[in-house]
Amino acid sequence: MVARLLTGRCEACGRVDEVEVHHVGKLADLGKPGKNRPPWTDLMAARHRKALVVCGSCHADIHGKKSVPALTE
Repeated sequence: MVARLLTGRCEACGRVDEVEVHHVGKLADLGKPGKNRPPWTDLMAARHRKALVVCGSCHADIHGKKSVPALTE
């Protein structure tokens, strides 16, 4: 997990940015395969991982929240 975090790359979209971790309690929580599943559930299931390293935008999308653009100085 540490190596995945240190890359700073979103495992959902590939963007290099500050990353966060999306976590589910168990893989069974992802539900059964079907055409109405969000892409991130298939990604986690295919990798057999309960955690996914994602950018803030993808994490907001996962939780159904509107993403907030990063502040620039």
